[in-house]
Amino acid sequence: MDWTERRERFRGILAGERCVCPGSVFDPISARIAEDLGFETGMFAGSTASLTVLGAQDLILLTLTEFAAQAHRICRAGNLALMVDADHGYGNALNV
Repeated sequence: MDWTERRERFRGILAGERCVCPGSVFDPISARIAEDLGFETGMFAGSTASLTVLGAQDLILLTLTEFAAQAHRICRAGNLALMVDADHGYGNALNV
């Protein structure tokens, strides 16, 4: 499935009549597991990204580049639609 088809499918899921219950994913393997278990979507949050990529607490140490790279690796692992919560501004003194 290419990126355009994936985006269209994700928009269709979000526009649907029912509540979306994503599986929490943090790396490519967890995304494959969520997809195999039947989840339509996965949720990748900044806190889980920090733990997975840096092995550190969510103290706003993860850069946007590191976060985006992990999200890209997760998306390449399968066809799971991914909701991404890049909840930090990535422009404060810790990230500049």
